Amino acid sequence: MGPAEIVASLKELCAENGPRLSTEQIVSWIDRIDGFETDVELIQYAKKMKARQYARMLEYDDVESGLKIKRLWSFRDQTRHRRYYVDILEMPDAERQRLVREYSRFVKQLRSVRKAMTDYLAGQAFFDFYPGDEVDVDADEPATSEI
Repeated sequence: MGPAEIVASLKELCAENGPRLSTEQIVSWIDRIDGFETDVELIQYAKKMKARQYARMLEYDDVESGLKIKRLWSFRDQTRHRRYYVDILEMPDAERQRLVREYSRFVKQLRSVRKAMTDYLAGQAFFDFYPGDEVDVDADEPATSEI
């Protein structure tokens, strides 16, 4: 069973166990349906995941923003179809500063989205743009707000 089939059939587990799933439950379920490949392939995959985890743990302290960000960034080589890591300390200063600014902005946006989703899942529907509220908005017309 490949990854696509596992993901497609994961709906069954969600239906069986309800909204709160742990990683351990998902792992044991995949094991139960024989979703893992051979032990050799599983070990190779686990080693790759562990290597990626260690790569994410290496951090760069930016003195200007005070942020700690990943030092190694993974990119996909379009010609060779493989991933490679770029060390941001090897980047030119201007490019590294731009990356840190963009990362900082993204982290702030991500926090806002996570907080909104947490509020929504807790039943606090503060926002009217969640699913269930049908609003017809034409893409050509600019949105207006009434306060």
